[in-house]
Amino acid sequence: MGFDLSHAFEGNSAMTRLFLRGLPSGAYYTYVLLRPDGVPFYVGKGRGNRVLQHELEAMRQSNLKRTNPHKCNTIRSIVSRGEQLRYRIDRIYTDADQLACLEREAALIGQFRRRCDGGTLTNLASGLGNLFGADPESAERHAATLSGIPKDDPERAALNLYLRTFGAVDSVPIKPLSSYRARLVPAMPSSKGLRNPTMRNALTIIAVAAAVGVLIEPGATLPRSFTLFPDVEDWPLPLPPPEEVGAVIENGAASDILKLGLVSLIPAPHPEQEAFQLREWGCGAVIALIGRSRLSDLGVV
Repeated sequence: MGFDLSHAFEGNSAMTRLFLRGLPSGAYYTYVLLRPDGVPFYVGKGRGNRVLQHELEAMRQSNLKRTNPHKCNTIRSIVSRGEQLRYRIDRIYTDADQLACLEREAALIGQFRRRCDGGTLTNLASGLGNLFGADPESAERHAATLSGIPKDDPERAALNLYLRTFGAVDSVPIKPLSSYRARLVPAMPSSKGLRNPTMRNALTIIAVAAAVGVLIEPGATLPRSFTLFPDVEDWPLPLPPPEEVGAVIENGAASDILKLGLVSLIPAPHPEQEAFQLREWGCGAVIALIGRSRLSDLGVV
């Protein structure tokens, strides 16, 4: 895969820190986080030492609010192998050129493409995020292009953006708890004649595992409900992102993974308090569907 090499700087963290010290005060820049082999996995924009903060956020022990789990798991996977990230400073902008900086970020995401679009990036959105205070028409035009991302429901938007980093499915298996709670029923095996696990079943398990920091291994516990903290940097809508989103595996998705024997149920008095224990067969099915290499990139194996 060929990548554009016409950038301002590329190096390790120490070299990048030195380069950033030489930038004009208040300058903005677009940047790319790279795997050790040079493949891009995240595009962003910022100023100061923002490009270097992603690794610090990912390596904190607790789940940090407002981070992208897919990006953080990728960083942790690289570091756990004893390797280093590489940092590319793409272009530099003055304070007056913030819109151009945002547009360049979107162009880079379009060039390298997100995982869900067949590319290599872990970005949740397609760029032009953080448009609060920017041209309202630009924000509206961008929001209108987000297929499957509701513009008037920030909680659903946050969950759908998160799920799209793992893969595309026709029916979203994770719902906002606030709007779905009244429809929740205790999980039980589906009455459908299911035989083979599908990508939707695998993505249900992976999405929860990545959000709560659980490895795909026999005996691992996956809560039916969890909390997601939307990534402000990747937020693409004109409405502000929610502080946090309570999420829950919807009834059909829970029934299907039980029916297929991918998990066993850990019952609870209320459906949202239920949990699932991964079975050996379930781990093997998820690895077969997604691939061990991809799961390693996600930091869940």
